[in-house]
Amino acid sequence: MNTIKIGKSDGYPLIMLHGWGQSLQSLKPLAELLGNYCQVHLIDLPGFGQSPLPEADWNTLQYAEAIFDYAQSQGLKQFDILGHSFGGSIAIRLASQHEKAINRLVLIGARGLPRQSKFTQKLYFSFVKYLSKLVKLTDKILNCQIYEKYFIAKFGSRDYKNASPGRMRNILVKTVTENTIASAQKILKPTLLLWGEDDTETPIYMAQKYHELIKNSKLIILPAKDHFPFNDVGSHLCAHYILNFLSADNQKKQFQIQAEAKHNATV
Repeated sequence: MNTIKIGKSDGYPLIMLHGWGQSLQSLKPLAELLGNYCQVHLIDLPGFGQSPLPEADWNTLQYAEAIFDYAQSQGLKQFDILGHSFGGSIAIRLASQHEKAINRLVLIGARGLPRQSKFTQKLYFSFVKYLSKLVKLTDKILNCQIYEKYFIAKFGSRDYKNASPGRMRNILVKTVTENTIASAQKILKPTLLLWGEDDTETPIYMAQKYHELIKNSKLIILPAKDHFPFNDVGSHLCAHYILNFLSADNQKKQFQIQAEAKHNATV
């Protein structure tokens, strides 16, 4: 995986995971602010940015294991983790599977919960699903490209259009319908939920649901912010809340790390 480190080399480690269709660059301005106090690890998730494709059609659990393996390779016994959107659902999986490795968790507009759909919306989605199968069958029989040229252009989501045909679209289809409720309920570590008030991709009711599911969580709604509350000057606002949350016990943790390093050096 393509990764970069930002900030204090002796700071408490923070791994940051970007959203679908993004790269580590989307979180870099926020990481540079957090790096004044933390050792930030920015990662291009496999299949995004400069990281190669996964070797199979991964789900979020497999992405989580890849991040855990990275942390192990860096000698990170325990670390904080921040996930945005798709990266948030990966962070939830990681925290539920490897609780001892996680110190604190920050979720920004995390995916992984089913959307609340009205009856008319459900009818529409059913129609689109049926039409998709019909168009694909027509393509196969007539050997044309109606699905890619016309159907996707009209009915495909932004993420689906931006995902290259093949493995990444398969992964999108697999992960977009994943449900992280059971994983979220397992999380006992302190968790900060940062949500844009005007987020339409992961609406406020999802933030409230995660707040109910994760016992030791704190929810902060950011007025007039969307699914990317850390963009532009929003990075300073997000950094303020994140650093207040992380600093609750990171100074103590960092002292323990430094004390252990000094002890090992004298042995």
